[in-house]
Amino acid sequence: MVRLGQFVRAELAFDAPEASSQREVFEMVAARLAANGVITDPAALTEELLHREKQGSTGVGQGMALPHAIFADAKQIAVAVVRLGTALEWDAIDHEPVKLLVVIVAPSSQRDDYLPVLAEVARSLNQPDVRDAALRAKDVAHAVRAIIHPPHESFFMRNRRLVVFAAVVALTFVAAGLVLPRVRLPAEGMYAGEEFIRFGEPRWLFFQQLTITLFLAMVVGTLLFWRYRVAIAAASLGTLLIAGVMDLETTVKFMSIPTILFIMSMMVIVRWLENIGVFRYIVAKAIERVRGVPWLLLLTLMAFSVLLGGFADEVSAILVTFGLALEVAKRTKTPLVPYLLSLVFATNVGSALTLVGNPIGVYIAFAGKLSFEDFLRWASPTAAVTAVVVAGICLLLYRRYFFGRRVEFDVRDLERAEENIDPARLRIGIITFLVVVVLIAVHRRVELLLGLGEGTALVAEALLVVGFIVFYEQEKGRLLVERGIDWWTLLFFMFLFANAACLEYTGVTTKIGYVILTAAQQLAGTGASPAGVTSVAAVLVLWFSGISSGFVDNLPIVAALVPVVKDMIRTGLPHATILWWALLFGGCFGGNLTVIGSTANLVAIGAYERVSGKSVRFRDWIKFGAIITGAALLAATASLLLQLGRAP
Repeated sequence: MVRLGQFVRAELAFDAPEASSQREVFEMVAARLAANGVITDPAALTEELLHREKQGSTGVGQGMALPHAIFADAKQIAVAVVRLGTALEWDAIDHEPVKLLVVIVAPSSQRDDYLPVLAEVARSLNQPDVRDAALRAKDVAHAVRAIIHPPHESFFMRNRRLVVFAAVVALTFVAAGLVLPRVRLPAEGMYAGEEFIRFGEPRWLFFQQLTITLFLAMVVGTLLFWRYRVAIAAASLGTLLIAGVMDLETTVKFMSIPTILFIMSMMVIVRWLENIGVFRYIVAKAIERVRGVPWLLLLTLMAFSVLLGGFADEVSAILVTFGLALEVAKRTKTPLVPYLLSLVFATNVGSALTLVGNPIGVYIAFAGKLSFEDFLRWASPTAAVTAVVVAGICLLLYRRYFFGRRVEFDVRDLERAEENIDPARLRIGIITFLVVVVLIAVHRRVELLLGLGEGTALVAEALLVVGFIVFYEQEKGRLLVERGIDWWTLLFFMFLFANAACLEYTGVTTKIGYVILTAAQQLAGTGASPAGVTSVAAVLVLWFSGISSGFVDNLPIVAALVPVVKDMIRTGLPHATILWWALLFGGCFGGNLTVIGSTANLVAIGAYERVSGKSVRFRDWIKFGAIITGAALLAATASLLLQLGRAP
């Protein structure tokens, strides 16, 4: 562990009551370092620190900045603490002016030690007590001591996430043990069968208690320890096997291998199309046509986010369109955040456009035996209308950046990027992409023509295209399969699907479905028609899945609700297939609510942080995300209710 006392020296710390600019502060720091023999060229260091700020602000929020640089002239790592008399604007991530600077300078030869020092300073200043002590100290010497010797964190503070996780698991186990026995299925109708009667037996009640505890533990654990999600999901599934809740053969069946094969194949196809530049070429060509009109540039990128989100996948969509948005923002001198949020919102809405846009769409398609044509009929119109609503709201929210001006937009860089694309490979890629879309679109007709089981042609067609791509790429084909498939995510999906299916196997989702159905009947009122009950149930599924998907990754939520929808359909509700679309729209649209709502959000934030050195705070995201999510769910609600009578 780095000891800050080796690098943070009292003689390098000082107060700067009259500093009025970044340059002035950096000149003072450079002069102090030169006076103490750390550097010999203060002017060069000043310019280096200013150059670093231009690349991305070092303002980390809470009134602090951590300017840092590798400087060849430096003789050793040095850390200078500066307290400002007048807070300076620093373009910090929370937009607050800076009062305290900790400047870190290191020679090239000590690069390996430089990053740990930076991390340790950031960790120390991340503690509110340290920040307050440094700012309020009677002199800089005491401020330095506060930073060097931060207060020792207790065991519970150091492991607070683990404590929260353990508390949630314990409370869930106790609550499930109290609630589940009280939910009694009626011994009539579809619930009269022996497979439902057993769900009230003590042995199965324990299985239900254990299953729902482990599933929620997996969801919460994934949220708190994202890097270890596969380990958590694997441990949960292993516990279910050891406890005898289900056998190995059933577990493998629950992993939904056809769904995994299809997602795996699409990963290879999309990665190949990305590598040869198909998506970037198409979007760049469209951008060239709207050159200097800022709002048209935004709408063009959003339109392609919707289309790529629906016909490729949400991650590829945001990477392609955000990469181009970065170039557009630089040349039009427009802030990047409006592009960031608008494109993520469009991508998440677009992921509901077709069967292939989102893993939850694929999962719902296989679970509900829905075809690509079903998605075109029921999902595409609603997603398209919602995308128009979202685009309008984004233009309204960010109107000051995109209206009332015209800019000169030089597309030469985009054209140079196109020159690096092999025309022959590009043509093959575009043709292959169109063939994939057509094959997937007609898969149900192929199955009927050849007498195949549902979903067989969908998986087989994707595998055939993968075979062609690997053969076409020859030596590169193996690397494409190894690197183009996110094996870590696929493994997580397999464990997740098995855990979620166990909720159905043990009767948990049957009871949840019964509770939702009862609530829908009560909300619909006495004497309500069965169709009225269906409409209320659809609204409940839509808004519950939408809101919960905003705070937890949407796939676990959808995986848990899929068997609930199955059971509600089996009760004989009229037009009950509308529930599948309610679940799809809730899972996709709800991802816009918070920064952790979907994979596209996290990918976009990561890309933004890399290029800007800044981040988007949770509260800054949710104030716009809540508006977009609310509008999208309202649009979906209207669509579902208007079309209810036409649903099978």
